[in-house]
Amino acid sequence: MRPLTKNNLKHFYFNKYLVTPFKQKRYPISYCYHYKAIWFRTYKVASRTIHHLLKDASPEKGYLYSSPVSYQPERYDDFFKFTFVRNPLDRFISIWKGMVLKRNYFGFSKQKYQEMQDFKTFLDWVEDKDFGKADIHLVPQHKLVDLENIDFVGRFENFEEDFLKVANEIDLPIKESDLIHRNKSPKKEINLDDAERKRIFELYPKDVELFYPHLQS
Repeated sequence: MRPLTKNNLKHFYFNKYLVTPFKQKRYPISYCYHYKAIWFRTYKVASRTIHHLLKDASPEKGYLYSSPVSYQPERYDDFFKFTFVRNPLDRFISIWKGMVLKRNYFGFSKQKYQEMQDFKTFLDWVEDKDFGKADIHLVPQHKLVDLENIDFVGRFENFEEDFLKVANEIDLPIKESDLIHRNKSPKKEINLDDAERKRIFELYPKDVELFYPHLQS
C-alpha cells in the first residue's frame, strides 16, 4: 500500500487555482492519493458507487473529490488513471429515469416537469442544448476524460470484473461483494424505436465511435 505524501494537497490546489484559470480543458477528477490513482468521473456510469469504494477505502485526506479542473498530467506520471463509460443509449435513458422520473434535478417548472415525464419530450429538450454549456450530466463522456493520458477504460456493462481490475492495479482492498450499485434509476421499461436510437446516437457520435463502435453496425 502506497503512503500518503505531504504534497497531496499542494498538488490539488495547484491544479485548481493555478493551472485551471489558464487552460480550457477541464475534467471532473477524483484524486485517490493514498492509492496513487486518478479517476475521471463520468456521470450515470456507477459514479456514486465508485466514489464510495475509493473514499471508504482511503484514510482521511487520502481521497479528494474535485470539481472540474485542469491539471498537468506530467505531475501524475506515476498515478493510475482510469474511467468508466456506458452505452450512450442506456446512459441517456438512465439520465431521464434518475434525473427526471426520480427527481426534478433540472429544476423544471411544475408544468414543464409534467411534460418531461414523456421520454420523447425530454429528448427534444436535450437536442436543443449546447453541450459546451449544458449540465455536466448531459455532456458526452469523452469530453469528461483526458483520453491522451488514460491507462484503463472500464465498461459499465462489465462493471464488477472491470473495477476489480482497477482495484488489483492500485492495491485497493475490496472484494466482489463490496461492489454494491448505489443510486439505481427507477425500474421503468422503455423500448427505443429506430428513430429514437438514431437521435441519441447523433447526440453522442464520438462516444459511440470511441467506446461502442459495434453499435454503428
